[in-house]
Formats: sequence, C-alpha cells, structure tokens
Amino acid sequence: MIRKRLPTLITGLGLIVALIVLRLILPGILQGTAAQVAAFLTVFLAILLAFIFFGVYLTSLVLNGKVPRQIYRVVEGIIITGILVGAFGMFQPWLIFGYQHGFTVLFYSTLAFIVWSHIAPRNG
Repeated sequence: MIRKRLPTLITGLGLIVALIVLRLILPGILQGTAAQVAAFLTVFLAILLAFIFFGVYLTSLVLNGKVPRQIYRVVEGIIITGILVGAFGMFQPWLIFGYQHGFTVLFYSTLAFIVWSHIAPRNG
C-alpha cells in the first residue's frame, strides 16, 4: 500500500527540500524585513509539510484499518484528556507546575489528536 503512495511522499519530500533551498537563497536576494519574513515562512512551511506528509499521511497509511476499535477509543480518550489537562494547567492560578507544563501537554496532545483523527480503526 505504501508503494502506491510513494509518488505522493516523494512529492512532499521534494517540496520540503525546495523550501529549504529557498530559505538558503532568498536572504541573498531580498533585504531587510522581507528577507526575515521569507526565511521564517519557508522554514515554517517546510516544518508544516513535514508534519503533514510524514506525521499524518504516512502514519495513516501504516495504521489505517489495523488498530482495534477498543484500543482506538482508549488512545483517543487519553489524547483528549491530555488536551483538557493541558488547557486547565495553563489557566489555573494555583500550581506553578501546571502553568509551566500546561502548554507543552496541550501542544503535544493537539498534535497527537491531529494525527490520530486521520487513522480509521479496524472494523468489527
């Protein structure tokens, strides 16, 4: 199945490499603020495409239809709990530990949810 999707993954890798090359070339062409904005955008888009193609797309290719529904629901519940705990930790005023680590928990839980939501559980 991955072989059928190999051209898509190669296209994604090509786009990422092109953006990194642009990141290296554009500061020599542009100047001032335009160079800084171009540098930021090319790196940001390269990271975003890497997450999409190799985090979401590749993971869904490998795991689609292979995870039992029961396990799928448990993992989904853990991820959602992480989102809630992270959000609560960020906004509660009592514990400094929750405040310090709330964003990190929320961030990684959200990324995990994005990936997990693109995986279909096994039927039956």
